[in-house]
Amino acid sequence: MADWLTVLSEDNWQICAAKGLLGFGQRAERKLAIMSEGDRVWIYVNKKYVDHQVPRLRRIRGLARITGASRSLDRVPWRTRGDQSFGFAKPITVECHLDIEATPLLKAMSFAGKSSLWGAPLQNAPLKLTPRDVSKLERALGASRA
Repeated sequence: MADWLTVLSEDNWQICAAKGLLGFGQRAERKLAIMSEGDRVWIYVNKKYVDHQVPRLRRIRGLARITGASRSLDRVPWRTRGDQSFGFAKPITVECHLDIEATPLLKAMSFAGKSSLWGAPLQNAPLKLTPRDVSKLERALGASRA
């Protein structure tokens, strides 16, 4: 089992949770193919709307589990960003909805490095997480439930 971090807007995350599908654009198709049934996906919501830069949210909003194989969609339920649509999906089960401040967590992740451009790797999401990264997220999850 692997853990992944993906980036969504709040409006598209709500659609994912309601439909039980995690959608990605064509750029992420290869990564989507290596995500396996049983893998967990941590949902980072960077902004409220997919087609607007503000308001920024920067929250960990959910934890989901992959429940099946990738598929191409004939009808895309998500809002688009410019000319990019999200026509590939994996079925998911939402394990929990969260509201955790993400910036301090993400800056401490292995992919962030020491640079002020810590968020740049998120443009290549979904990102496979290291065990140390997962431990940080699980601690934050535990603290949010306490």
